[in-house]
Amino acid sequence: MKARKIIVIFTLMLIATAGFWLIGRPNQLSPVKLQPRQPLDFSSNPQQDQETFAESDPINQDPVPGSMIDLSDLPQNLHDPDNRYLRWLRGEYKPGKGEPLVSPQEKRALQEVALDLEPGVPSMIAIPMSVTNMEIGTNFDSMDFTDCCGSGGFIPPDPELAVGRDHIIAVVNVAFEIYDKSGAVQIPATTFATLFNGISGCTIGTQLFDPNVIYDEEADRFILGVDGAGVNYCIAASLTSDPTGQWVRYKFPTNVGGAIFDYPHAGVGRDAIYMGGNTFVNESFSGAKVFAYDKWAMYDGLATQWRERSLVVNQHTPQPANLHGYLQGTWPESGPHYIITGSDNKGENYSVFAWNDPFGVNEFYHNGTFNLVTATGVPVGFPVSVPQPTGGNIEANDWRPQDAEYRNGTIWTTNTASCNPGTGTVDCVRWAQIKPESASVIQAGVLRSNGIYRIFSDLAVNHCDDMAMGYSRTNPSDFTWGYPGIYVAGRTGSTQQNMLLVELPLKLSNVPYTAFDSPPYRWGDYTGLTSDPNGWDLWYLGQYSKETGNSDGKWGTYIGSLSFPRNSTLSPIMMTNLENSVYLPFVHNNSSGGIDCS
Repeated sequence: MKARKIIVIFTLMLIATAGFWLIGRPNQLSPVKLQPRQPLDFSSNPQQDQETFAESDPINQDPVPGSMIDLSDLPQNLHDPDNRYLRWLRGEYKPGKGEPLVSPQEKRALQEVALDLEPGVPSMIAIPMSVTNMEIGTNFDSMDFTDCCGSGGFIPPDPELAVGRDHIIAVVNVAFEIYDKSGAVQIPATTFATLFNGISGCTIGTQLFDPNVIYDEEADRFILGVDGAGVNYCIAASLTSDPTGQWVRYKFPTNVGGAIFDYPHAGVGRDAIYMGGNTFVNESFSGAKVFAYDKWAMYDGLATQWRERSLVVNQHTPQPANLHGYLQGTWPESGPHYIITGSDNKGENYSVFAWNDPFGVNEFYHNGTFNLVTATGVPVGFPVSVPQPTGGNIEANDWRPQDAEYRNGTIWTTNTASCNPGTGTVDCVRWAQIKPESASVIQAGVLRSNGIYRIFSDLAVNHCDDMAMGYSRTNPSDFTWGYPGIYVAGRTGSTQQNMLLVELPLKLSNVPYTAFDSPPYRWGDYTGLTSDPNGWDLWYLGQYSKETGNSDGKWGTYIGSLSFPRNSTLSPIMMTNLENSVYLPFVHNNSSGGIDCS
């Protein structure tokens, strides 16, 4: 009995001691937990809690060395005997429909449901479409199916665009081309395999796809990236502001854990180049990852640190914000880097994550979820196949986020979804302006009209909060100009909230689209719209159906500059960049750039 009393007393003492320790311990989350900077808001999805968004331990990898190359010394469009088109001709490749977030059976079921969508609120166009409040400036043809792949071809093209002070870089699957601001070619079409020649896993013989290009306004450098067979991210940075000269190249693994990596998208941050994408195991979606690469080490050609984070399985398609506004003084000087993700398979919920100091404290947390159906009042469904006037449908993919553009403290994003403007389901493009700290919607809209299909949108914003959105548009009832063409829509910073002002054609098409896969033909994964570092102009690289002379690939791409006329006081204030060259009319950070937004 005495021994039993001693055991009971000892047990009570242990419990009491543990209780005092729990009360008095420091109130900190372990590194595995999320590190929220403000209370999380799950009002749009109350079943979720903070623990739902916990992710794996941060993965810190050894620095990766770079290798130099001079672009002016490279052969253009070097023949690649293993490009996708030639492999198809040899019977070695069977075109698929991309890496879907849902199974083919689920996709068919979702599209059937989408055909019964109820009409939403009236279309959000502020004034008649014929009134032009946006102007198209310099415009010119870019790469097509016959240019892209070293005497081969590729579908889909997946065009992206980056614009610097003097140069423009366009990329497609799987090549890039460099122009001056007038559209004159400076470096003809050059394959990514040529750029990464000598780097195993990134060159000829490697299945390269999903190209990226971005421009760092702070450092005045260009960055090129491409997926290396789903196991590497092959990335290069220009060593100066002149992208026709020297570059440094890196290969970073992306298949940590063995999954195939797909759909990489990159964004410029203060301290890093951020990149995110989806992972697949046995062709089924398995999750998403984000990476950070030390940009300052890359720009110096040094061995580069990198970090990796994994999102939970209900998050997909991470889009790291791409920063703009350095020369206008609105570049963030502190704080985390924000990332937009898809948060469901209904096209409704999207999330904002924040990554703070990846090479230091390395905190990663969820800021909240926002609902774009609630914000717009427009019910949406899974995108449906796009009919052409003379048959041969086009694949519209899914409703994943297409971009995340940071300007003036907010993030703008866009995606494709089906909707019913009143007489039946079509594909529509949706846009939103987000306050990242609270993951709240400032404004949002859906561009839609009866009988018109719009897909693969991208957008960008200038210093005055003028927004332009570009996309491919098809009208199956127009047998002349109803084939897939390039259109742009936009609004000024003073336009009534949730409204667009105008829609304009950038490049019309009277050519039925065909490709070497079967209908619905692959059209793309994304297009590219970005802002000029001058803070005023916007540029779009869109995709249209073009007569290429080859029915196995009738896609072309086209570039156009966009502006919104108003009082402009761009005085010739000189700025000296890192190479001591004079550019006009840029000014240093912490200035409005001479732009009058009134």
